[in-house]
Amino acid sequence: MSNWLCLKNSLEESVRLCKNERNDTMHLNAQSIIVPILLLLTSTWAVRAEVKITVERRVEGLPTFKFKTVPSPLRNDAAAQARFRLVDGQSDPNGSRLRALNDGRLPDEEDQPSENFFFQAGTEGGRLQLDLGNVIAIKQVNSYSWHSGDRAPQVYTLYASDGAANGFEAMPKRDTNPEVCGWQKVAGVDTRPSSGATGGQYGVSVSDAADGALGNFRYLLFDILPTETKDAFGNTFFSEIDVRAMELTEPEVEVGARPIPVKDFNYTLDVSQTPDLKDWAESKLKPEIDKWYPIIRECLASDGFTAPKQFSVTIKPMRGVAATGGIEINVSEQWIRSQLKRPEWNEAVGSVIHELVHVVQQYHMRGNPGWLVEGVADYLRWFQFEPPAHRPTLRNPSRAKYTDSYKITAGFLEYVARNHDHELVVRLNAAMRQGLYSSELWKEYTGLTVQELWTEYVAACTPANASAPLSPSGSSNGP
Repeated sequence: MSNWLCLKNSLEESVRLCKNERNDTMHLNAQSIIVPILLLLTSTWAVRAEVKITVERRVEGLPTFKFKTVPSPLRNDAAAQARFRLVDGQSDPNGSRLRALNDGRLPDEEDQPSENFFFQAGTEGGRLQLDLGNVIAIKQVNSYSWHSGDRAPQVYTLYASDGAANGFEAMPKRDTNPEVCGWQKVAGVDTRPSSGATGGQYGVSVSDAADGALGNFRYLLFDILPTETKDAFGNTFFSEIDVRAMELTEPEVEVGARPIPVKDFNYTLDVSQTPDLKDWAESKLKPEIDKWYPIIRECLASDGFTAPKQFSVTIKPMRGVAATGGIEINVSEQWIRSQLKRPEWNEAVGSVIHELVHVVQQYHMRGNPGWLVEGVADYLRWFQFEPPAHRPTLRNPSRAKYTDSYKITAGFLEYVARNHDHELVVRLNAAMRQGLYSSELWKEYTGLTVQELWTEYVAACTPANASAPLSPSGSSNGP
């Protein structure tokens, strides 16, 4: 017992000195703040592991995320090909999908919601699970964030598991203590400054103090809390989470600055049958095609597939709104003209974005349900391209079905992706490309059947369940 009290007093003194060092450093150098913390953890590990948490903050961050002590983010760390899952909580619709955490891409500026993952405004954070695919010896777990205000600091508890313990629960909700279902607590992270402004760029590195392995694990669990609750905007903008392995299979490559995209596709925009629409097509439609075709291509990327690099868009007299066959998009001139008379709700460009999705989909296999093919196209159109205020709502839940296609299926996909599996649309798209779609995939991806998910979605759309709305309100991201 005396040894424990000695250790406890020593630890408390170390934490006190770290806090004093942080405060002194804040006064001496506002650009970079480094806080090393040692935690002695006992668990089922073969030996005791002394865990070191290094926190570094740059008040004026750069897109390269360069720190003095915390390693820079990597393109090819052990988490790069791993999968994040949303265990508990709701993601903010203004942010990116979970893939932003390990895609090797970083924000260009401090307030860029679309390049960060964060939990929904006004909520108390949530839990994320990272599945590395197999057990590896982990050297470091590093997390990065960037924002001008309270969304910059990081507050989370890190757990780990090899998945082999009796009673192991891979997705423990917030009401379950992970340590009773096969998880080990690794570290508690709290980078909030003791006083003053909180904004900036933060890097956190959790490692073994002796530069050895943290342990042999397959799964990591991040129990994430907001940095403050005085308003709705305290959930951290997480830019990247890296896992560095003890044994490297290839040299590590830092993310670095994002390369300038190179246009590698061409298309014809044919208005020969509607010459009076040429100015609109060139000034309004063409810039959006140039911007959104690469985005759609990236959103629906899958292994072994290359999206067409050549296609055509023709505006001409025809029935309906638009249609796509292979790489040829035809758009109704009557439709375009009718939409140009509605400046407050103009769907002219949006309808072409929907057709661009079909060009990228390229589902040549049979057996893909039409309602899902169109639902995916409308999902990308309404929940990626169109402004939040225009997003669809479910007006008649008692009569609607998830197979109704277009807006209804799109809203359903958005809800399931936001609440169950952020990679849902990506995974369904890959399956349809390979001709492997089946209704069983919904349960495989989310743990629920498609009908169970639809029932949950309909319930969430009722006024009594305003906390789980059909679609985001489109409110501001906050300060």
